[in-house]
Amino acid sequence: MKIKIMLLLGITFLAFASYTSVNESSQNQVKFYKGSYDDFLREAKKLKKPIMLDFWASWCGPCKKLESETFTNPNLATYLNSNFMVYKVDIDTFDGMAIADRFAVDAYPTLVLLDSKNKFVNRYKGFFPADYLKNELERNQNQKGKRFVTPKSTTAML
Repeated sequence: MKIKIMLLLGITFLAFASYTSVNESSQNQVKFYKGSYDDFLREAKKLKKPIMLDFWASWCGPCKKLESETFTNPNLATYLNSNFMVYKVDIDTFDGMAIADRFAVDAYPTLVLLDSKNKFVNRYKGFFPADYLKNELERNQNQKGKRFVTPKSTTAML
């Protein structure tokens, strides 16, 4: 009887310990919005939070490095999860290509910051260490955005 009780207590303890570590590890990573881009924009507007769009591709080495090194930093993750709505834009999808075109994204990874009204604030191209990115985001967090105008091409149409 004692063995069964000890075994049950041991299993309960392991289950609790596993739950705690899973919960802690999820807090150490940036929480990207799951759902459509349109739903994401509505949610950000409703919550009155600024937006960060992460333009990435599965074949992009610096994108993978940003994902594995920067977005897993506990300090950055805590800051982003508290202060921003964050959305991953996969540029290998039709929706992702359309969003990338809208913001004239031409290099990957690119992070685009928008205010809570979906107006352009700033962009960051390439890989950034977590501390540097956090400082930049803090500097731009309360900036008022402006309407983004796609740059015109300098080449003439033939």
